[in-house]
Amino acid sequence: MPSTFDDSLPTRVSLLLRLQDVADHSSWKEFYDRYRRFIFRAALRKGLSQEDAEEVLQDTVISVAKGLPKFTYTTAGSSFKGWLMTITRRKVVDKLRKQGRQVPTTDLDGATVEKIADDDGFEPAWELEWEDNLIQAATDQLRLAVAPRSFQIFDWTVRMGRSTRETAKAFGISVVLVRVTKFRVTHRFKKILHRLEKEPWPKGCRP
Repeated sequence: MPSTFDDSLPTRVSLLLRLQDVADHSSWKEFYDRYRRFIFRAALRKGLSQEDAEEVLQDTVISVAKGLPKFTYTTAGSSFKGWLMTITRRKVVDKLRKQGRQVPTTDLDGATVEKIADDDGFEPAWELEWEDNLIQAATDQLRLAVAPRSFQIFDWTVRMGRSTRETAKAFGISVVLVRVTKFRVTHRFKKILHRLEKEPWPKGCRP
């Protein structure tokens, strides 16, 4: 089965370039599908209701859409994680402020937003959600990068924690083949995860 996974260029960079065209609906759907759960859960961790967290998600995506056309790609660019975190923080703080929480009522600069968020444990929660989202994204890409049977063996042995012997029996293959497949696919997964962690983002990405 041919793979649809492209190892040649960091996916986020190519996606970024496509997202600069606000009319590219398929690319924006890809972005939304990749980050919606992550942003939504980060907002929920701050104590927002599901309805408010959904509004934070929508407002964050709109801010990303407004900001991207102003930037050009560079391998020495700022961290996408930090950029997205700052935007999400602002939207969360805005929502908390409307609920009467003790946050400034004037425009918020970056330092103020960071203090408010960190006082409430925003950054640790963000890191947890970010790592979980990276692992999920890497898993989704791995699913496209390897044969379905190889992914299933990886899923059984690594993600579900089944023993090599149990997996071999379930798939009707030898223990040796299970071990070889597990090693190969796990190595591929680590490469994908490392690449996602190191992907650059555009120069000057600031909310």
